[in-house]
Amino acid sequence: MPRVVILSDHETATGFRLAGVEVHESDHEQAPKVLEELIESDLYGLIVIDESLIADPNKSSERVMRGRDLPVLLSMPGLGAAFSESDDATEYMKALVRSAIGFDIKLG
Repeated sequence: MPRVVILSDHETATGFRLAGVEVHESDHEQAPKVLEELIESDLYGLIVIDESLIADPNKSSERVMRGRDLPVLLSMPGLGAAFSESDDATEYMKALVRSAIGFDIKLG
C-alpha cells in the first residue's frame, strides 16, 4: 500500500514527526534531487512538498513523473509563509481557519 511522506525543512519536519508522519528533510538546493528519489522509490502515493523548498513541484519533476499516475504531489505553504503575510501568527491562523470552515473560532 502506498504511503504518505512530507518533504520539508528541518524546522517543519520536527512538528510532522511529532504527529507521526514520515518526513524527509532537505534544504533548498537538494530538494529537487530528494523529490526525484522519493518518486522513483515507488513507495509513496502522496508526497507533500514544502513550497519554500520547491515552488512548483509538478514542473520540477515533469521528467521523472512522465508515465506515472502516482505519487500525487501536493504543495503546502511553509513556515515562512505564516510570517511573510503578517507578523502576527494568530491572525495568520485565524485566516486559515476562516478560509477552511467559513467563520472564526475564538477560544477562551
